[in-house]
Amino acid sequence: MPKSAKLQFKGDPVGIDKKKRRKRKTEASAGSDGETHSSTSTPTDGWVPITTADDITGPVLILSSASDGGSVLAAPATATKATFLPLSSTGGGALLTYAPTSTVEVFVATRLPDSSKISFRTASDRYLGVDQFGVVHCDKEARGRGEEWEIVLRDDGVALQTADGRFLRCGEDDAARADSETLGFREVFHVRVQAANKYKAKKAKKEKALDTVTLEVESIKKFHSWGGGRLVLSQEDSQELRRAKQQGQLNEALLDRRAKLKSDKFCK
Repeated sequence: MPKSAKLQFKGDPVGIDKKKRRKRKTEASAGSDGETHSSTSTPTDGWVPITTADDITGPVLILSSASDGGSVLAAPATATKATFLPLSSTGGGALLTYAPTSTVEVFVATRLPDSSKISFRTASDRYLGVDQFGVVHCDKEARGRGEEWEIVLRDDGVALQTADGRFLRCGEDDAARADSETLGFREVFHVRVQAANKYKAKKAKKEKALDTVTLEVESIKKFHSWGGGRLVLSQEDSQELRRAKQQGQLNEALLDRRAKLKSDKFCK
């Protein structure tokens, strides 16, 4: 049987041959001072484990170590219930290095507005949810209370809690249930995400933590055209930037303030 091609997802690098990839890694590992840095310190492709709850965004894998050899949560296109597939049957590798071989194993995580809860959408554009009996389904086109999940981060992994306070569980028969009231090894999972999305989420969180004044300084450093290392800041009230940030118009406000300085090569 011919070997199947590697499964591709949005965010994965496309059309990069091995020679170019080796060259890119070599260039990235060499610093401007001649020092060599490890290119694996911050991977930007493939699938990686999460380190914080904020990493759970975009395509994710939900893996369990409860069964022998491990298993992955899946939402088969022709089924109404989610189930755990043994890793030995998928060909995606070992638990800690697993990569998906089918889109049924991948869920798209989306954080709900003004909430710490998350929804998981399947490749068939349905939502992962639970009914009143604890049955985990994957056939709902609309998101409701039953399709909301709370992330419980633990030292040994991640637990997924329903709106009713119950936990997702990998049963002995690989059935997916969400009726456990306590946490054990069957209720704790390994979540893997795309490295590129994890990097973006980390960068976005870092940028969000910066105050508006720092953002303006960084913006001017990046775009100003003065020589000699001089830095000229706007004399206008920084409260305007805070208001713009709350209204989602921070970038426009920064551009306007740079334009008024008359020395920005991108704003003349």
